[in-house]
Amino acid sequence: MVDKTKTTRKTIGKKAKKDKPKEVDVLASPVTGMVYESTILIKNEPISKDQEIAKVLFHGSTGDISLIALEPRYEARMEGLIQGDLLIKGPPVILVSKAETPFDWIKSFPKAFFGDKLYGSELVTYYENQ
Repeated sequence: MVDKTKTTRKTIGKKAKKDKPKEVDVLASPVTGMVYESTILIKNEPISKDQEIAKVLFHGSTGDISLIALEPRYEARMEGLIQGDLLIKGPPVILVSKAETPFDWIKSFPKAFFGDKLYGSELVTYYENQ
């Protein structure tokens, strides 16, 4: 006699899931002696070229974030900008804390939403003694 209480089922016709290659974060942690720089620009296109108004630097040796203002009229606004957290738009909306994760903050800088016509350039890395 066959016990009908125990049955096994197989799924037929479903394809096996392919393992997607994992994205490797090249900038997983800051390198001592490196500076990570992003430029803040104001969008002026198509009238004229976009204008650099400030540079934001993350120093790998100390973990400090500093600002170099290139346009004095935007300096106070840029100082206020780098004091707070970053908002990354998109599904899902992400808030990156400067106080808790300063390196993640600078890595997220190019993707952040600043409002108006402001945006951040891609990160440039170089050694501090250059």
